[in-house]
Amino acid sequence: MRAFVTGISGFVGGHLTEHLLDSGDQVVGISASGRFPADLSHLARSARIERLDLADADPAAFADLIRRKRPEAVYHLAAQSNPRASVDDPRGTWALNLGGALNLLSAVRDAGLSPTPRVVLVGSGVSYGNPPPDRIPVSESCPLRPNVPYAASKAAADLLGIQMHLSDGLDVVIARPFNHAGPRQSPRYVLATLAEQVAEVEAGLKDAVEVGDLDVVRDYTDVRDVARAYRLLAEGGTPGEVYNLGTGRGLRLTDALEKFRSLATRPVDVRVDPARVRAVDLPYLVADASKLREAVGWEPQIPIDRTLADMLADARARVAARGE
Repeated sequence: MRAFVTGISGFVGGHLTEHLLDSGDQVVGISASGRFPADLSHLARSARIERLDLADADPAAFADLIRRKRPEAVYHLAAQSNPRASVDDPRGTWALNLGGALNLLSAVRDAGLSPTPRVVLVGSGVSYGNPPPDRIPVSESCPLRPNVPYAASKAAADLLGIQMHLSDGLDVVIARPFNHAGPRQSPRYVLATLAEQVAEVEAGLKDAVEVGDLDVVRDYTDVRDVARAYRLLAEGGTPGEVYNLGTGRGLRLTDALEKFRSLATRPVDVRVDPARVRAVDLPYLVADASKLREAVGWEPQIPIDRTLADMLADARARVAARGE
């Protein structure tokens, strides 16, 4: 399969590209930098990357790029994907998350390929907001009630995908993943920052792990399982449909921290940092992904304990590399 990946140089983009290549696909992608970071440099041997700012793309040039690459599947991952950062920069978040989706879908339409490539448009389970208890686990029928710019902009992009499927005939499938994590994730995200801080305590660089409110429950899927789900949707999802992606099991963040502490090579103290406590947070968010399972047969394969262990190993390597 010829695959086109937006945000190819990012966390999920790197794992998806690895999975696509392992599956025998040909992969080309775009990113604002036009290059892979050091921890994805191995992908440069097999995947081509083009420099393109999705929020400010020239429409004709973008459509021509799609026309020349002739993808069979387009995976739209590029986004401002941090909810907290979206509060600080709502305009930039909307420009990339909604404007970028519009630019991509318009380029696919204007490329005029036949057959039209399948577009896997990646949304977010955060778009459901804070569902009432009788709506959990959260199915696709739950109303969208986003409470931060990130969640709202992703919900709007989902609606754009449905609109362009209905009005322009685009082959769009929407994936709505809940939280995911794994090695190489940025420490801007809670599990990754916990892993990094534990590694720093082990290395004697910190005296304690600093935390915010960890008394929340999230549905975490390993990013490598997420990548598998995206490719399965490219192969077997129904155009115009939305599919939640999650394990259906909740992880309390305090339990994740205790797992990291149990894996540590020395005792790890913990203290609360008020600056890390979010003004807006969702206490409990777990997915009902039965629609995805029924459609493409996807099941998560990597248990959360392995995810956390792999993240800590990755964090240790990164902390060690600082001293080299």
